[in-house]
Amino acid sequence: MSHLPNFKIEQLIHQLADIDQEIEKHAVNLDDRQVRMSIDTRRQLLASLTRESLSNKVTATRPNELAYAPHPDITEFIDAWCDRIKAKKIETVSYQNLEFCHLLLDHILPKSWNFDEDLIIVHQPQSKVVLDALHTRHQNHIIICNIARPIPDDVRAFSAQHKIPISTSIENLERTVSLLQTRAKQVISITCEIDPANAKEAKLDITKAVNAGKRTRIENTSTASKFGKSWAINILKNMPNFQEAKNLHQLKISGVEDAVVVASGPSLGKNVARLRDIQDKVFIVSALRSLPVLNAAGIDPDLVIQLDAEDDEVAQKLSPDPSRPIKNLLLEGTVNTGFFNIPAKNTIWSLAQHFFDIHQRFDTKPTPFNVPSVSIYGLCLCQFLDFKNICFVGQDLAASAGKQYADGATALLPAHANLSMFQIEVPGFYGDTVMTRNSYEYQIKRCSEIAREWRSQQIDINLVNATEGGAFIPGFDHMSLDAFIEQRQFLTRKRNKSVEFSDDFSITPDVIKSYLSDLYGTMDRISKIAEMIIKLDVKPEKNRSLDKKIKKMIQKFQDLNNSTSLLQIAMQEGISRVIGTSRTTEPVDTYSQFFAKIKDTASALKSASKQ
Repeated sequence: MSHLPNFKIEQLIHQLADIDQEIEKHAVNLDDRQVRMSIDTRRQLLASLTRESLSNKVTATRPNELAYAPHPDITEFIDAWCDRIKAKKIETVSYQNLEFCHLLLDHILPKSWNFDEDLIIVHQPQSKVVLDALHTRHQNHIIICNIARPIPDDVRAFSAQHKIPISTSIENLERTVSLLQTRAKQVISITCEIDPANAKEAKLDITKAVNAGKRTRIENTSTASKFGKSWAINILKNMPNFQEAKNLHQLKISGVEDAVVVASGPSLGKNVARLRDIQDKVFIVSALRSLPVLNAAGIDPDLVIQLDAEDDEVAQKLSPDPSRPIKNLLLEGTVNTGFFNIPAKNTIWSLAQHFFDIHQRFDTKPTPFNVPSVSIYGLCLCQFLDFKNICFVGQDLAASAGKQYADGATALLPAHANLSMFQIEVPGFYGDTVMTRNSYEYQIKRCSEIAREWRSQQIDINLVNATEGGAFIPGFDHMSLDAFIEQRQFLTRKRNKSVEFSDDFSITPDVIKSYLSDLYGTMDRISKIAEMIIKLDVKPEKNRSLDKKIKKMIQKFQDLNNSTSLLQIAMQEGISRVIGTSRTTEPVDTYSQFFAKIKDTASALKSASKQ
């Protein structure tokens, strides 16, 4: 494909020359609507030209041949036309006035702007008018940020109709940006605040949230890129285990009102003795990593969770204490199949909503939350199970005394970080400051956001951080475990704890066999399409006819790829490079390179579906 992008670039340059002539013609005819449409088209073409030029190695050797140089007169006209809002008098200077909104957009939209991919954040819209203006200009990615005032009814309706997310806090805006699947190179904001001081402050807050969201998005993509292929293969290998195990949505708890989520931070050892005293009066949810510490203290958690996939060497050599079998072991379906071999009274499985095709075929429900860590998973699970009193223990989210884990917490699972990564200073549990790392800092923010969301919905929810060390978590009450025990009067109350499972979500062997057979066929067809695209792409002569053939084959690939989630998650790194969320700075693959990876991944999934 080395010469094909040249044709694309030359075509874009010709289109830009044509659109410049159109703008000149419409300007003479005094047709503002047509001028606006043409300038927006020009913005889109310039963004496409920039992207193609950056991804095309040949531009480095032929810069003059591929350059776009508009006539100075057209540039001067466009600049003046886009700045008309500075001088033009309109009847109402208001964000509820459509003419004003269009003039504002003419002014603030960059000269190069990708309406399909770049992002606009609209802050405190007074009505849907500014959103209408953006919609008519085919702006694809919009986030509404409404914090200080109630959301107008027409804005809420517009948001629902066009599936535009609404962020009601700066923290929620940060999270929304982190979850966007777009390769937005540019992000701009429109604040509908009339007071200039408030508008300036809002723009600063929005900028900080956007930058933080981008960092988180890259962090999340890095994890999916690193483990995506093993996740997809593990799911296929684990499907027979789904048949034998319970499903998360079958789980029902009764007889207790309080839940304790046990993480693996350095402070865990401070609380295990007191936790042992109340283990019959609370529902204890623990990370698998914390299990050796709890078992050594005589504690048998009610539910143990494992989310990380781990590799074969770790998963196949697990050796929990055989004298203390796990009561209930909850595993995400992406884990290595070795975890399903851990002895447990009940093994429970769940699967994230990303794997839509599996849930459709199995008639199951996805994991009801998407969170960045096992302890926050436990927190959300307890809320999902209707617990109103939830307490964190050992959730340090920081290093302490040269340790990131409690003694014994690496007996089953290895550490995945080192102390040199703890370079971020955050408020501590005791009012001092402690050192954390990037992923933990995000988890602190996520816990705080969850706390605010839940407290706004349930005034009777009681969230307590009894970690007695590590980071301070805004939105949680901070106290010792002894104080929590006294608050909830555990020592004077009797409990009859019960864990039960409904009969829903049973999966038959025939359903699993049918899914695996269909997936094998899909991956086989994708492999053959990849081979054809590679053969076409490596041909030395490039022309329009060849380009059309390649695009036709790519469309067939996309149709097949959209029918299954597994290839998408397995190819996360390649996809992230296309949408701009990858850490790598390498250019986007050629068709040959990309589809060679597609073929390799499809073959791996075919093999896994046959095992």
